[in-house]
Amino acid sequence: MTQGLDANKAAQLEAGLARVRERFCLSLEDRIDELYELLENLGDEALCERACVEIRAHAHKLHGIAASVGFARMGTLAAQLEHQIDLLIDAPQPQGTTIVQDLLNVLLDEMERGLDAK
Repeated sequence: MTQGLDANKAAQLEAGLARVRERFCLSLEDRIDELYELLENLGDEALCERACVEIRAHAHKLHGIAASVGFARMGTLAAQLEHQIDLLIDAPQPQGTTIVQDLLNVLLDEMERGLDAK
């Protein structure tokens, strides 16, 4: 009897995770669009700092959910981007954003592959 209950709970958990993955995949296109806009803002000195803060927030969210729904590489890249922005923000001297731009481009490529996996 308990095996039937465990199997039922496992099936419910799998169904719930599938719904979360589906919602995540559906959100990728909007996330990608927002990140491309922020990537452009990195080139504008007046918008750069704010763009870094917003990119970091996006990366933090992606890092938190991506691996949980089957996109481990996306989660790892988001974590690397988040960390790099933290280093940039904490630097005592102004730093260029080249590495942030490069990491963001790699993450965007991975996110676009995620769109293909829907």
